[in-house]
Amino acid sequence: MKFLVVFAAVILAINAASDAELWAEFKKTHGRDYKSFREEKYRFSVFQQNLKTINEHNEKYESGETSYFMGVNRFADKTPAEFLKMLNYSKSVKPATRSGNLYKMSGLELPSEVNWLPKGIITPVKDQGSCGSCWAFSAVGSIESQYALKTGELINLSEQNLVDCSGSYGNDGCDGGLMDYAFEYVRDNGIEKTSDYPYTGYDDRCAFSRSKSVLNVVGWTDIPSNSESALEDAIANAGPISVAVNADNFQFYSGGVLDDRT
Repeated sequence: MKFLVVFAAVILAINAASDAELWAEFKKTHGRDYKSFREEKYRFSVFQQNLKTINEHNEKYESGETSYFMGVNRFADKTPAEFLKMLNYSKSVKPATRSGNLYKMSGLELPSEVNWLPKGIITPVKDQGSCGSCWAFSAVGSIESQYALKTGELINLSEQNLVDCSGSYGNDGCDGGLMDYAFEYVRDNGIEKTSDYPYTGYDDRCAFSRSKSVLNVVGWTDIPSNSESALEDAIANAGPISVAVNADNFQFYSGGVLDDRT
């Protein structure tokens, strides 16, 4: 019995040391510097629980029970509730009324795959940080690409312009918004370049200057809900589009095909 107790204690010590090493690596990689010992102790406990979640999920991946695997990333010291807070739309954001224009199928044979990146009409990957501004990035990305398709000029547009200035259209800055409201704002006001209105990842006073606006949206077309065929057709023939993704289970995603039905 004594041998078993000692053996178990050794295993626990090894696991604890492993967690501590991973924790040190995590803090160094992601520049974490907590304000107090108490806060760091709490964050380490969250990190350990997340490690357990990651390991348990990856065991299912190895056995073929799931199609994607997880890994430690910059969200590993956040609770699921804190991660979701970054993603959720604000309760004050009302569902958008559809534009009235629904996408019409082209009738063309679709290619087996589509990659718009080599065409030079997509700006580099951006990071929204801890601000719930995914709606602004989605809207801006599609506007950038559609403008580049039409003119041959790829312009990096300002998400912060939308975060700060489209509140009267129904958006709620870092607490959420909708792409249709963003399109309405750009239609009526225009939008600045990122270089003139840089991203901060925080709600701030609107500093939009109409004299620095580089384009306006004339209109937009909605893709019919729950139609994968219309989505495929639009991506292949209309170009990069604006989408919203339920990212609840993205917190520790590391690779594979995320096919979640919950």
